[in-house]
Amino acid sequence: MDTSMLNAANNQPRLKVSLAARLIAAFAFTIPAIGGALGSLLLINLFRLLRANESAGMSAVMKGMKEASLPVIVSLYLAAICGMAVIIVLVVRMIIQTKTASPPFWFFVLSGILCFVPAGLFWTAQLLVLEVLSPGSSMGWGLSSVATYISGLLMMSVIAAVVVFILLVVASVLPLTSRAGSKWGSLVVATMLEFLFIATAVAIPFLIDGPKRKNEMVNLPVDVKYTDQDSDVEKYTSMVLTLRADNKLYQRQIRDLAGKVERTEAVITKEELPAKIQTSLEDKTPDKRIVYFKCDINASYENVLQVFDAIRKADVDRVGLVVVGEKTADDPYQIASVRFEVRLPGPIEKTASLRPNPLILLAKLENEGKLSLNNEDMGMVSDHNRGPADVGTVGDISRLENKLRQVFKAREMNGVFREGTNEIEKTVFLQASKSTKYGDFIKLVEAVKGSGAEPIGIQFDDVYLEVGVG
Repeated sequence: MDTSMLNAANNQPRLKVSLAARLIAAFAFTIPAIGGALGSLLLINLFRLLRANESAGMSAVMKGMKEASLPVIVSLYLAAICGMAVIIVLVVRMIIQTKTASPPFWFFVLSGILCFVPAGLFWTAQLLVLEVLSPGSSMGWGLSSVATYISGLLMMSVIAAVVVFILLVVASVLPLTSRAGSKWGSLVVATMLEFLFIATAVAIPFLIDGPKRKNEMVNLPVDVKYTDQDSDVEKYTSMVLTLRADNKLYQRQIRDLAGKVERTEAVITKEELPAKIQTSLEDKTPDKRIVYFKCDINASYENVLQVFDAIRKADVDRVGLVVVGEKTADDPYQIASVRFEVRLPGPIEKTASLRPNPLILLAKLENEGKLSLNNEDMGMVSDHNRGPADVGTVGDISRLENKLRQVFKAREMNGVFREGTNEIEKTVFLQASKSTKYGDFIKLVEAVKGSGAEPIGIQFDDVYLEVGVG
């Protein structure tokens, strides 16, 4: 009995698939494909405009990328609306008796995969752009290094949209047939695609939000003002050191893996550092002889000073303190490579005789975060009273900044020039207690830099300074 019933079911006539149901579904799946192609065309146009205007900032780039994403996101929501119509049709066809079969579940699976291909290529290109724009990325060294690949992805997206459109139209009108059977499979797949359209449209703005700092081994000081942009920080030819809070020192290195350039960090001791620096900078011109320094905010200044000492032993007197700048209209994602430049006085013999310079200013960060300007032997900068100039604590760096500005303004009025030049003497040396955290030391640098000091030097214990009244 069972066998005869099974044979009867198998011998039922094959039914034509509903053309209307397939066309509605194909229309819903075509919309995301078209959206992906439109987004790719907008992104291609953005890159064309950027080549014509090389001065465009990061905000302009990200604005253009978000505008390019808009057609894709809108198309997903439209596809979801049309998908609701598909689900309603399938449910109605389950309730009423029909002479045609609903599209089989594989039709929805195949169509769902195809409709995401153009958008997927577009998103891949966008993510690649964000990757190469992100500081610390191991992928290439700028957009130019992957421009050809990105252009290829975008062109493939446009071509794929045309191919998907043709395939969906052809699949909708071909006189396919299907055996009468359960319609639950088609309904389940159509419902899953509906949720996928909505979830993707909601998630994409968060997934492709903007470039982010990558591969940082340390917590850099953030929201720092008065910094200088320096694109050389990210160049593979630059000497970049990283000091962690546990006093482990690393040197950034480059390696070539099967034709792909990647950045790595190699442990280096302070004893071998001078030789490494000399090798790295031996072919550089004097204006490029600078060591970039990344340091954890919780590292001890005593350990920082040891690294500075090793750098000056390599006959290098410039250090770029790499930090994270404040969020601005020009750098809304805080990814610009910025740093402070400090100068390292060369090692001197203890028996050397130095001519005192009464114009030198010494800003100190003492224990418990107390800030002072000039030694105890000298008077207040403003009123010449005995004792150091008390300029507050590291929690309020504005007092030190304002005090230095007053000094420099007075020097401008009195014509106090740097020896042998017609520039106002604005040299400031920095000294911090060895227990100071690096994050607090950067606040000291920030205040001095904000006052207009130039250059900013680091005082070592073996460097004798005689500071005086400005």
